[in-house]
Amino acid sequence: MRFLSNKRAIVAGAAALLAVATLAGCSASNGAAGATAEAGQGTYAKSSDTLVFGAVPDQAGSDSNWKPVEDYIAKKTGKKVEFYPTSDYTALIAAAVAGKVDIASFSGLTYVQAVNKGAKLGVASAVVSSPGLKDPGYYSEAIVPKGSPITKLADFAGKKICFVDPNSTSGFLFPLLALSKAGLSVKSSGTDASGNPKFSDFTASFAGAHDKSVQSIATKQCDAGFAEDTEADAAAKKGQVTVIDKQYVPGGPLVYSKALPSAEQTKLTSIMKSITVDDITAAGISTSDGFTSTFFGAIAEKDSYYKSIRDICTQVPAAECAS
Repeated sequence: MRFLSNKRAIVAGAAALLAVATLAGCSASNGAAGATAEAGQGTYAKSSDTLVFGAVPDQAGSDSNWKPVEDYIAKKTGKKVEFYPTSDYTALIAAAVAGKVDIASFSGLTYVQAVNKGAKLGVASAVVSSPGLKDPGYYSEAIVPKGSPITKLADFAGKKICFVDPNSTSGFLFPLLALSKAGLSVKSSGTDASGNPKFSDFTASFAGAHDKSVQSIATKQCDAGFAEDTEADAAAKKGQVTVIDKQYVPGGPLVYSKALPSAEQTKLTSIMKSITVDDITAAGISTSDGFTSTFFGAIAEKDSYYKSIRDICTQVPAAECAS
């Protein structure tokens, strides 16, 4: 899901490398004993009676928004499910590479990035996170402040553009593809002080989350920008922004760690390959508005579903996520 509705880092900054190295070191020196399952059967991020769940921090409150799924998995497995907090997309990638999560909700790009960096992950399903769609997926939407004279993507040239995160599928990767098709150069012209990419045809600003990107555009801190459909459409209905373009994006995967015992992997795949809101409520688990407004089910998918993400990675110079 993309909360909200979110996988080699887009720009490999020293901070991202340090995060991976630090987490990997911690995994090797601090967590190995407690995480080891029975001999020859795999390992857990924490212990055999606990499953650690990670999620892309697309929106404030992502942890509570995912609570119904955590509780559902806990009830079906009989294990405790513990949320692993991450401050940004890169942190979730690093956690997966370091073996700090057993199950997770990724965006398509962060999943591809994590696997390319060495994370051993299996895809159980992909999340349907927009109403009306019958398959996993959602839309990356280009938006401008209400009343803006900007009416097409070509008008983004020379403007300050709000993106979500350099590792966001709908908030950066697909937007770059759209801008490239509109005639703008999306070849990185270096990096800023934070290690984020700079561009010659426009000024890039990274909000950190989809809701923050929408807010920055609505308040005219940016001339234009991008966000997932859930957040963009909500702001459009309030008369804060105007949607001028959109692209279909593969739904984010629910994944499991291939380091887990094989029997655990099989069980989690069976549980996560198909989840509906009805399944969750039937299990006696309460849901929140934040959850039901962005989660409309999970449908079985495989790694091959994300081929389009990998293809775009080879087309967009600044993405640097092909391998």
